[in-house]
Amino acid sequence: MVQWRKCRKKPIMVEFREPIPNTSYGSVEIIDTLEGKERAQLGLDYVIKGVTGELYPIKKEIFNETYEVLE
Repeated sequence: MVQWRKCRKKPIMVEFREPIPNTSYGSVEIIDTLEGKERAQLGLDYVIKGVTGELYPIKKEIFNETYEVLE
């Protein structure tokens, strides 16, 4: 039988910003992530810079549930 254990995600500080639209893609920024190219849409997403400098988009709803803005 599988035994489930509890843990807590370590608090880490990351940086975030609004997407920067590209005129070729309208209100969307194309981001090179570790998994390939992903889209971040202005007004719906944020762009997060991870602990090793990697970039990835995150939906604003998920961001607001997961992160606390410090500034």
